[in-house]
Amino acid sequence: MEGQDVAGKRSGPKERTWRLMREAARELLRTGGPLTVPAAAELAGVSRATAYRYFPTNDAVVLHATMSLADDPLEDPDWAMSSGASSREVDARAADLVRATGAWAFAHETELRTMLYLSLEPGTEHAKLRRELTNRGRWITALLEDLPSDVPRDARDRLAAALVSLFGSDAIVWTTDMADLPRDQAIDLLAWMAQVLVKATLAGW
Repeated sequence: MEGQDVAGKRSGPKERTWRLMREAARELLRTGGPLTVPAAAELAGVSRATAYRYFPTNDAVVLHATMSLADDPLEDPDWAMSSGASSREVDARAADLVRATGAWAFAHETELRTMLYLSLEPGTEHAKLRRELTNRGRWITALLEDLPSDVPRDARDRLAAALVSLFGSDAIVWTTDMADLPRDQAIDLLAWMAQVLVKATLAGW
């Protein structure tokens, strides 16, 4: 007989197995484990035959493991921009945005690095998925819309391109692996760069 989960929804054997498999996939991504069907099956405590009915390929494991990363961190109170951000200048809002998303990225560093690694493997099909894991395109577009109307298109395009490297795994890799900065200094630098880039654009540089 089917029971009910904590949300009050019906939760039968199939639903529970789905939940266990998705949680196992996310845990493998979080810990840097192998994103394979056998690994997910072992962690979920189900047989491989059962696991393959839910995740027919390793790519399916990757897909479900990364679904939570596709959520917008700014909708989570833990990572939201400061409450007064909407009324501040564009450069300050840019710094707030990058600081909030940078904190989120470092909190999910293992997952983002794993997706970066997978996306760079020869013949991989995960490159597009990695690009979709952050909402940076939408965030950048929103910032550009707040620029004064007299800022020319080429300046907007240049700013948009410059801001790309301040989000997600790209920001983590160059600030920690190449610049050798600890987490807090890395986030401070990312926020400062965002603010400087917007100020330079506004100044006509």
